[in-house]
Amino acid sequence: MKVALYGLLSLCLLAAPAIGQQKKQEKQNPLVDGNLMYVGHMPENIDAWVVNDLSVWGKYKPTREIQGVDLVMKAYKPETRTEYRMRRGIPQPREVRRDRDRKHVMFYIVVTDWVTGHEVWQADITNRKPKRNAKATPGEDAKIGARGLSTQQIAQAIVRELHRYVDHLAAKPGTH
Repeated sequence: MKVALYGLLSLCLLAAPAIGQQKKQEKQNPLVDGNLMYVGHMPENIDAWVVNDLSVWGKYKPTREIQGVDLVMKAYKPETRTEYRMRRGIPQPREVRRDRDRKHVMFYIVVTDWVTGHEVWQADITNRKPKRNAKATPGEDAKIGARGLSTQQIAQAIVRELHRYVDHLAAKPGTH
């Protein structure tokens, strides 16, 4: 009887860590687990360069077909409202205060989980010079300076920032 009791107790103790690992695997970030990424249309044909750079990286298999993918990467132009005020009888455009932060953003890239629709990464492509020696910790929101860069260099910067963020997530085992 004691042997059966000890056997049952040891079985329960061995099964508990396996159950905990299954729960941990379910909560991982789709950027770490994903394999197939849809790359949508982007301004200035940057999407072709992004597809090429993602293929070279090898973490994701880029595709132009949205059905059945793990992640979706799309580009959006920021919406700005223009208000007008009259000066000497001539309507002059007036900057809206809440748009000042987004004033220099040319477009932004959003990576979403296709299944849940949850945004997992975003990059603002700004009309500013790229900062040298900018080694800030990679985050969910990245800012990429694109003034003076070619479309290929912009695509490389997008994939480089995504690569840094995915490596950062993979290095921190308990936080995805």
